[in-house]
Amino acid sequence: MTHWLCAIALSIVMAASAIAQTFPYEVFDNDRPAPSVYKARREQLLSSMAPRTASIVLSADVRNRQNDVDYEYRQSSDMLYMCGSPTPGSTLLLVKDGVTIGGRVFKEVLFMPDRNQEQEVWQGVAMGPAEAMVHLGVDTAISVKQMRSILDSLVKSVDTLYVSTLPTRALGVPIVGKNLYTESEIKRWLKESNPQCILKTPIRAIGAMREVKDTCEMRLMRKAIEISMLGHRETMKGARPGMKEYELEALMEYAFRRQGAQDVGYPSIVGSNYNACILHYTTNRRGTGKNDLVLADCGAEYHGYTADITRTFPMTGRFTKDQRTIYEVVLEAQDSGIAASTMGSPFRAPHAAAMRVVQRRLLELGIISKAEEARQYFMHGTSHYLGLDVHDPGTGGPLRENSIITVEPGVYIPAGSPCDKRWWNIGVRIEDDILITPTGPVNLSAALARTADDVERLMTAPR
Repeated sequence: MTHWLCAIALSIVMAASAIAQTFPYEVFDNDRPAPSVYKARREQLLSSMAPRTASIVLSADVRNRQNDVDYEYRQSSDMLYMCGSPTPGSTLLLVKDGVTIGGRVFKEVLFMPDRNQEQEVWQGVAMGPAEAMVHLGVDTAISVKQMRSILDSLVKSVDTLYVSTLPTRALGVPIVGKNLYTESEIKRWLKESNPQCILKTPIRAIGAMREVKDTCEMRLMRKAIEISMLGHRETMKGARPGMKEYELEALMEYAFRRQGAQDVGYPSIVGSNYNACILHYTTNRRGTGKNDLVLADCGAEYHGYTADITRTFPMTGRFTKDQRTIYEVVLEAQDSGIAASTMGSPFRAPHAAAMRVVQRRLLELGIISKAEEARQYFMHGTSHYLGLDVHDPGTGGPLRENSIITVEPGVYIPAGSPCDKRWWNIGVRIEDDILITPTGPVNLSAALARTADDVERLMTAPR
């Protein structure tokens, strides 16, 4: 090898060693929950588990975008909630009766990939077992290479194995005309190790825990909502007829990033004219017209927590008479849905209240002739839980204190609908994030213009 090749090789090795010796703690720790928060959650789950049971929380899969390029990684929400590990390939094990490792008994074990100096040169510094012990507060963190042998031994002594939501439930294999199912593979492994062991997935106790937000979660949720409101304001203020939907999306997401959001909580929905009548439209390529309404359903993600806010606005800054009429129907429905979001009320109470308004108002306008026909124009539920996921898990039972739900009625009248053509291609949804409290619902996104007058005032104010 020539001297210059030796020098290059040596420099790469030295660079890898230098990177491997450090971990960007200031980035990882910035504004995230303290280890004690995660510890309390794990202890709560352990306390709910019966003897001879174990729970496994899996990390999200790394998704390949194309060839050797992966999609930007986002950790599974259950892993974020239970221990905060950002690392792909990590697995959390909780054992009610404990598991013996190296002569010691642990109730919680985090399996982590070992740090790889060569890989860190290309992809940056990763968290390994040693760093996890310091920053995640788990009882022990060890190499994922030891996981299989420990689990093979453990499942012989447990009656029930709980596994969190599987990152990939099924893998389609078109060439052989069938799917491969992850759960089936786990069951096959259990049958070989302990035929009496029962598999249960997902871990419903975690879903019930995530339904009610703790103080730390509330802080992060409020921040995500604050960032999202700013993005919606900037988008409405910057809207001009003729802009492409993707330009509006860019205004929104630029504001999110500028305020510290790490990502969007879900693909941004920015639909104009007839696209506003497509519930989960994310193509965002159409050019807007002068008389178009735009439905923008967008939320920022902050440290894993997402907002979910929808506003519908006119590109000119002024609603037409018919647009305002439908907007007022949806606004009244939302007001009724929010008022029904009281602690102890059935989960579907906001939907029932909103639907009654939509039925009554559409009958009055002659858009429908029977109440049940309203379902054609308001075809989705009014509420879902919100948190680490835009559709967060929960029990679906009576509304509980410190849970956060959305209230998002809508009316969508695509061209060709069996009503007067004057209403065609008007799509309106108004969505806010509602905190359930003993003294009544609190609209966490109420500071964002919501009435037709306030939306017009915001959009036409001097810039």
